[in-house]
Amino acid sequence: MLPSVILLDTEALDRLDKRADFTAWLAVAIEELRTDVPILLLCKAGDDLSGLVRPTAIVDREIPDDTLFATACDLQRSLMRSEEARIRRMSFGRVPGYGSAPHHKGTSGLLIVGMGGRLLQVQQASQRNVEIVGAFDQQMGEDYLAQRAFDAVILDDTFDENLENLRRIRMDARFAALPVLAVAEQASDIPTLFRAGASDVLRLPLQETNLSIRLSTAIRFGKRRRLADKVLAESHKWLREQLNTGGVPQVFYARYSERAGAALAKRGLEIWEMKLLPENFSTPDDATLLAPDLYGTVLSIADATSREEDLVCFVHDVGPIAVLKSERGKARLQARINAILGHTRL
Repeated sequence: MLPSVILLDTEALDRLDKRADFTAWLAVAIEELRTDVPILLLCKAGDDLSGLVRPTAIVDREIPDDTLFATACDLQRSLMRSEEARIRRMSFGRVPGYGSAPHHKGTSGLLIVGMGGRLLQVQQASQRNVEIVGAFDQQMGEDYLAQRAFDAVILDDTFDENLENLRRIRMDARFAALPVLAVAEQASDIPTLFRAGASDVLRLPLQETNLSIRLSTAIRFGKRRRLADKVLAESHKWLREQLNTGGVPQVFYARYSERAGAALAKRGLEIWEMKLLPENFSTPDDATLLAPDLYGTVLSIADATSREEDLVCFVHDVGPIAVLKSERGKARLQARINAILGHTRL
């Protein structure tokens, strides 16, 4: 059975008599898995992180249990979003002349916000191919984030400033999933920063090798997230353009369904297809008379309320369809559409 996440704890690894043997065994076991599984590593500031399997994410061991569970779920969803982006690119191709939003453009970048004075230490610990930009305060940081892409952000200020800066970043939908690492002077501040949305918390003092691996892990994850965001945004534009030409060709849709189904099958899941026909939902008796295009209305509601990795499109000679990645997702979307149709004058 495919695990949802692989959780490693350096504290437990340090108690092993033959840590290298276990790491070698684990690397082989991961290689034999049918598909990507998130690897989450728990550590503290001074832990030796060398010689381990490459993790998807690293977090401080003081992360609260509820936040740890949410982080594992987010990592799994992120891998599935990247998988979905790859499938759509292979199935639908590119949009000629498609640009991208400023926060998707640029080389690999790391933004440091705050006056904590650790810019030089971060520069020494980071990879040479990563551009590091410093911002004195949150306003300057927001300006930078709007101008170009960053794969990760470090908040290096007082606890109160870091907490406020973190809150403002997470309020912006563009950066809701951006890896944000917050510096903490006190161990008691770590749970609060995690619950406020920090991807990882860097406990002072920072040890260079430990910091280097945590930075490279966050940047690698952020780069993968950014690429998936860009591809899914381009795909969404292409799908909307097909409405003007009679819908997505059936051969394209069949190609997508086959690939998406095969990818989910490796995870022990299956795709759930929902036909977005008005008769399949709870519509008011006079809805058909009031709405000039009820089919388009249902399609628009589904497009606005579904997750990015769920495909919503109009298929030529078939009609509007949503392809969900779980039965729960199908039930949730059905409930949302019913609620909006039942309480909105069309």
